[in-house]
Amino acid sequence: MNKKEKFAYDIDFGAIMDYVENRFMLVIKDEDWTQEEIDMLNSGIDLHFCYTNDIAVFVLEGGDIDSSDFYFNVQECDWKEHLFKSDCLDVEIVLVDKANDICFKKSHTLTKEQSQSIKDCLNQQNEVSFMPSEYDVNVQGIQSAYEPYELIRFEKCEIKF
Repeated sequence: MNKKEKFAYDIDFGAIMDYVENRFMLVIKDEDWTQEEIDMLNSGIDLHFCYTNDIAVFVLEGGDIDSSDFYFNVQECDWKEHLFKSDCLDVEIVLVDKANDICFKKSHTLTKEQSQSIKDCLNQQNEVSFMPSEYDVNVQGIQSAYEPYELIRFEKCEIKF
């Protein structure tokens, strides 16, 4: 791959996620990605879907990248109806460098059981009365109480790439 594909959205450094275009998209943007980091990720990634206190978190572990936590709120998702209608959910992990070039991309289709487990939690999250400021405070509380890898105790399903 000589010419790198550009990432379609301009995002800040760090980890973001959303459910768009029929899939969960988890994106990490960093200054740059070494070939060594990418090779390690190609040899395996664990993604843990965790759920606690009506907060959904994906925890990504792979290679020598620090565990990354991605918070997801289905109530703010424009593709919510599609998500709930899908039998098998798709997840895509994308690493982007400072030039917005895609350095790594890997997709995975979840099993029906994994998808149902996630949708059950998100259905529950969808029933909670939603106040954006309260949600942000709850996320900050979880982030200050736990390192990303410690959230795995709340795992509902594990996805191996």
